[in-house]
This record gives sequence, structure tokens and C-alpha cells, in this order.
Amino acid sequence: MAFVPPTSYVPPPRASLEAQDLAREIEDAVVEFQKRRPQTSDGDIRQALNIVKSRGGIGGLRRGSPAVTIAAAAVGMLVMFALLLFLFIAR
Repeated sequence: MAFVPPTSYVPPPRASLEAQDLAREIEDAVVEFQKRRPQTSDGDIRQALNIVKSRGGIGGLRRGSPAVTIAAAAVGMLVMFALLLFLFIAR
């Protein structure tokens, strides 16, 4: 019989006080929303939080992928080169 060592328990990192306060406030907001709209399911709440997460968070800017950033920088450099070339030729 093969020996399988037990996995060691690694406790999750402790959330900051700000994160804990925010979690309480979000919980309170959800409870208040459910009081106003009792038909709200747990699935609705999960979907709403996923929507916020997919938008880059509350008040956060959606960050593009590195490929998009590099492509945008390359296009910007090409435009600058074309502009400088145009100004050089126009002289």
C-alpha cells in the first residue's frame, strides 16, 4: 500500500479591516434589497456580484489585456511616425 502524506492545512489570509467592514455593508445592502424585493434568490445575488466583478469592480476601470495595450501602443507609434514623415516631406 502506498503512503500518501496528509496535506498540510494552510489557513486563508486574513482580510483587512476595510475588507471586513465592506463585506458587512454589502451584506446589509443585500438584506435591505431582499426586504424590498422578497423574490430575489441567492442565484440573483451571485449573478449581480459576478456582473460587478466582470466590470472591473465598483468604480474600477476595466483593464484590457496586455496584447490590446501593446497593439494600442504600436498604433500610436505608427501614427506619430506617419505624422513626422508627413511634416518632414511637407517642408
